[in-house]
Amino acid sequence: MSEPKAPVIELVPDVRPRPDFCERIVQSYNAGRGEWEPLADEAVATSLVPPGTGALRDFSYIAPTMPAFDPDRCVGCMECVAACPDTAILGKALDEATLDAELAKVSDSASAARARQRFTKTAKYWDTAAKRGAEPGLFGIFVDPTKCKGCGECVDVCGVHEALRMEPKNERWLAETAREMEIFRQLPDTPDSFINERSLVDIMLAGRSLLYVGGAGSCMGCGEATAIRMMLAATGFAHGPESVGIVAATGCNTVYG
Repeated sequence: MSEPKAPVIELVPDVRPRPDFCERIVQSYNAGRGEWEPLADEAVATSLVPPGTGALRDFSYIAPTMPAFDPDRCVGCMECVAACPDTAILGKALDEATLDAELAKVSDSASAARARQRFTKTAKYWDTAAKRGAEPGLFGIFVDPTKCKGCGECVDVCGVHEALRMEPKNERWLAETAREMEIFRQLPDTPDSFINERSLVDIMLAGRSLLYVGGAGSCMGCGEATAIRMMLAATGFAHGPESVGIVAATGCNTVYG
């Protein structure tokens, strides 16, 4: 006798997006009725927040300043990348031939040139590899203006190196930085040869570690966000980006993962 099949239980309603939903919400607020006629989509109402949706948020207008990077002072410590609560600073190490070949594919030569200038030779990724007889790497830091809230945590941890400093924003700089960030995302992942698996700051060079996309509604400089981001990075590096989820009770961290 065959065992009975377990019943199929539908835990959530049909949460497929409706094309008119966003428009109805926006128009309701535009007409001054939003707070009196609140609308909620079914997914959020059942606490099912799609992963990574915070990546769509733009915080360029939040603060008057953001970090400027001086590659000549950078030592490749990655402390700024690890400390940033909003994934607004990312690093990458690539061998020179690969980097130049990839940047040559960028049609916007001026932006490609600026991106190239963000890469530098450091003792950690260039000198150490060269001494081992391995292919040395150039290291670069990039700033995502859409995620930076201007907290300055990166500048604080950079300390005596002073490779980062807060500078006033302007439209041209924001546009240039955003374009450089696009180029950064098009570059290949940092090879494993440049990543020390025993170092939390190093594993943040790996693409599979960048599960915290930024865009959360947490306060600028939030220490909780930094801790959650580090946890996600370590988990993603060890188990892969598809093997982790977040169950959250507090409002600000429900959109982190």
